[in-house]
Amino acid sequence: MEQTNLSMRIARAPEGLPRREDFVLVEEPMPVPGEGEVLFRAIYMSLDPSMRRKLPGPEGAPVPLGGTQSVGDLMIAGVPPPARGYMGGFVGQVVESRHSGFAQGDLVQGGCWWQHYQAVPGDCLVKLPLETKASEALGLLGQHGFVAWCGMRNIGKAKPGETVVVSAAGGAIGMIAGQLAKADGARVIGIASGENSRFVVEELGFDACIDRHAEDVAQRLDRLCPDGIDVYFDNVGGDVMLAAYDRMADFGRIVVCGMASEYNAPELPFGASLRPVLRKRLRIEGFVVYDHYEDQFEQFQQELRALSASGRMKYRIEVIDGFENAPDALARLLEGRNKGKMIVQLGPDPTG
Repeated sequence: MEQTNLSMRIARAPEGLPRREDFVLVEEPMPVPGEGEVLFRAIYMSLDPSMRRKLPGPEGAPVPLGGTQSVGDLMIAGVPPPARGYMGGFVGQVVESRHSGFAQGDLVQGGCWWQHYQAVPGDCLVKLPLETKASEALGLLGQHGFVAWCGMRNIGKAKPGETVVVSAAGGAIGMIAGQLAKADGARVIGIASGENSRFVVEELGFDACIDRHAEDVAQRLDRLCPDGIDVYFDNVGGDVMLAAYDRMADFGRIVVCGMASEYNAPELPFGASLRPVLRKRLRIEGFVVYDHYEDQFEQFQQELRALSASGRMKYRIEVIDGFENAPDALARLLEGRNKGKMIVQLGPDPTG
């Protein structure tokens, strides 16, 4: 086993999109697991737009838009500290265990620090089944899939013949949310950018997709949704959300899942008028997926495994090779230039 632990710390507060120079790779002492803890070697690390919110503000300290970290701190993936393994940002392999539920070689999910090795309480890890592909645990069958499933099943509740619009439709959550609505018999319109727009239609089976960089989103929604939008699954907020908001049908449902367009903003934007909520009797609901874990996670996995096995659920993962490339990849993700769910490979994958 290696004697030092490669970690990534915040070197300076980003101005605009994060850059490689905003981070520094350092060698640190290898963690030693205490009683009840597990030491694991990271295989994959999840990259998510919400990571931008964890970076410090202009003065190098946490601020409302800057998140939780200061200059010099370790960068975070997932939820710090993850109380349950599926909230973690890593999939890895156990190196040493001082917890009765884990043994050397087990595949696990959990952890939150940008490091090659992490010592985590065993109660905050999930041991993954032997048949699990390591990369799937951070996407289709993990937290991102569960987020899409909870939002669509608990709030969106698409019905046959309804019109559903999904923003960031080619991303980790949007592509699952849209396919769930298609499986329910809805007409599904995606909003994405560039190559992702073609992928959403040609590979995922959406009925149409608006390229937000090449087309006027509002005008295209007028043409594609002449009777209004019944369900809008929002992953981005901002101008895209406003365009959909103005075109909601009576009794429509807006699933507030993410605000990716605001994560890199220097200040909070002015919000939309709530008058249409009353006039159209809309339902707007945000949700935190952790509230549903105990009751619904098993049901979610069963449904997505069945849809995947039948060919009705497809999922794309973009693997970034090398820890040092994570900052550049995060910037590309924030610009919407990712190809599906983005993960960083930190070490060899025993699951192939």
